[in-house]
This record gives sequence, C-alpha cells and structure tokens, in this order.
Amino acid sequence: MNNKPKLDVKADLENLSKIADFILQNTLELGLDDKGIFQLQLAADEVVSNIILHGYTHKTGPIHLTIWKENNKIILLIEDRGEPFNPLTAGKPDLNSPLEERSPGGLGIHFMKKLTDTVQYEFKDGKNRLTVAKTLNQTKIE
Repeated sequence: MNNKPKLDVKADLENLSKIADFILQNTLELGLDDKGIFQLQLAADEVVSNIILHGYTHKTGPIHLTIWKENNKIILLIEDRGEPFNPLTAGKPDLNSPLEERSPGGLGIHFMKKLTDTVQYEFKDGKNRLTVAKTLNQTKIE
C-alpha cells in the first residue's frame, strides 16, 4: 500500500497542531472513533514533544509521520533523526509517591503506552522509528 498518508514537519512545538490535524483527518477516514482519535493524538503529542525537546539536543531536524490501516488497526509511524532513544526501556513512573517527591519526566511515555494497543521501537538507518497501533472500536484506558 503506497498511498499511506505522510506528513513531514520540522521539529518545532508550533507543528504540534499540524500533527494533531493530520491524525484527525486521516483516522476519521480510516474509521477510528472520536475517543480513539483523541487517544492517538495525545500519544503522538507526547512522542513528538519528547523528540523536539530531548531528541534534537543541539539542532533541529525533521519529523516524519505515516499513518495507515492494517487489518483492524490504525498504525502510526513516527520517525526522526534525533538522538537514539528507545522509550520502551524507560522505567515506569512513580505514581504512588506524593507529587513533590517524584522525579520529573516519564509520564508522557507512560500515557503513550496506556493509550495505544501496541508500541514498537527500532533505530534503523540513522532514524528512531516508533510505531504505535490503535485497534478500531477499542479504546483503552486502564
């Protein structure tokens, strides 16, 4: 399937709304419900924000998004050429300690994992490649 919708943006926080619009338009066409769309947008926002703020440490660069339907899932691929980082190896955030005693960070990755059905990561050809999937008509929050 070569007709997969793609979006290329500069790693800049101002482009988060373009990414949200891209996900909205394409997931509506692919049949994802409103709650699922919101969850996928939120997960993508967390991933892309981390790329912008932490992945491109000394420069900026491109972020590429590709979205498609495969069987009963919406697949979103997010690629960047920032510092290699596998979010799947990040530790779980401490959700039980009082807020003032917690270490900052980690909640975005936690939310991404909770809001999507599967998450896969690889570093290939100089690119971080994060693939998230959302099953049609199955929204998830635990």
